[in-house]
Amino acid sequence: MEIKEHEEKQEKKPVNHKKTIISVLIVLLITAVVFVVFFSFNDIHKTIDLIKTVDGIEMAKAVLCLLLYALLWPLSLCFIAKQNQFASKFMDTYMIGESEHFFNAITPFATGGQPIQIYLFTQKKIKASDSTGIIVSNFIAFLIASNIFAIASLVFYGKFSENFDSSTAWMIGLGFAMNLFTLVFVILIATCKFIRDALRKILEKLCKIKFIGKHLTKAIPAFDTYCENAQIAAKKIFSHKTSFIGAIFLKMAALLFYYAIPYFILKALGATFSFDLMPYIILASAFAITTMVWVPTPGGTGGIEFAFTTIFTASLFVEGLTNVSDIGVTGMILWRALTYYLLMILSAIAYIIYEIRVKKEKKKEQLLEEDV
Repeated sequence: MEIKEHEEKQEKKPVNHKKTIISVLIVLLITAVVFVVFFSFNDIHKTIDLIKTVDGIEMAKAVLCLLLYALLWPLSLCFIAKQNQFASKFMDTYMIGESEHFFNAITPFATGGQPIQIYLFTQKKIKASDSTGIIVSNFIAFLIASNIFAIASLVFYGKFSENFDSSTAWMIGLGFAMNLFTLVFVILIATCKFIRDALRKILEKLCKIKFIGKHLTKAIPAFDTYCENAQIAAKKIFSHKTSFIGAIFLKMAALLFYYAIPYFILKALGATFSFDLMPYIILASAFAITTMVWVPTPGGTGGIEFAFTTIFTASLFVEGLTNVSDIGVTGMILWRALTYYLLMILSAIAYIIYEIRVKKEKKKEQLLEEDV
C-alpha cells in the first residue's frame, strides 16, 4: 500500500524548471572554474591559434559522428518499448530517450536522466511501474555496451596509461571498478529480491544515525518503489532475449560513433595518422571516459578533461609533431564542446519538442471533452 501511494505521488511530480535552470548555471560555473585552472597551466593563445587552423572537413566529420550518435542513442529504448508492446508512440519514446543527455549532463554522476524519463512517460498516462522496467533495461544495455569497449581498451593499457604517474594511476583502477560495479549492481537490483531486501535493511540501519536518518528516511519508499517496479517489468523484458541483445548492439553502434569523434578532431588539428589507427583511438576514448566515471561533478567536468588530455597526448597519436601538448589541450576543448555542450543543447531541444507534443495532445483532449 505504501509503495502504491508513493508511486502515485511520483507520477504527479513535475519537472522543476527552476531547479533545472539552477543546475545548468552550476554546470557553467564549474566549467568556468575548471578552464581558468586549466589555462593557468597552458597557453590560451596557442589554443586560439590552433583553433584558427582547424581543417573544416575533418571537423565536419567529427560533428557528423556526434549527430549520428545522438540519432542512434534513443533507438535502443524505442526497440525495447516496441518489442514489449509499450503503450507509447515511437516519436514520444524517441524524444524521451534523446532528452536523457540533457538531464544527465546537469546532475552529479549523470543520475538525473532516468527519474525524469519515468516522469515524462507518466505525462503520456503510462504508469511508473511500466516505464521503470524499460528504462532500467535500456540502462543495463548501455552499461554492458560501455563495459565491452572498456574491457577491450585494456589491450592497449600500457600505451594509454603511460602518461599517468604514481599519483594519478589509481584513477584508472577506480574508474574501471566503478563502471563494472555499476553494471553488476543495477542487474542485481533489477533481478534479485534478496539484494533489494538487504539494501533496504542497510538503509534502515543507517537511518538510526540522526543526521543520516533526517535525509535518508524519506528516500526509502522511493527506493522500494524503484526496485519493485524494475524487478516486475525487467523480468518480463529480459525474457525477450532478442530485443535486449538488439538494444545492446544499438548502444554499441551509437558508442562507436561517439568514441570516434576524437579521431577527426585531432586530424582537424593537424595530427597525421592513417585510418588504420581509428580502432585504437576509439578504444582510447573508451579508456579515457571509463577512467573518470567516478568524478561526481555534472558530466565528469574537471576529471574528463584531465583524462582526455593525458591520454590523447601520447606520442603514437601525434608522432612527428612538435606541438603535442597544444594539440592535446585544443583537442580536448573541441571534443568537450561537441560531446558535452552541443549534445546537451540537442538533448534540451528534444525535451522541449516532447513537452510541446504533450501540450498539444492535452489541448486536443480538452477540446474533445468540451464538444462532448
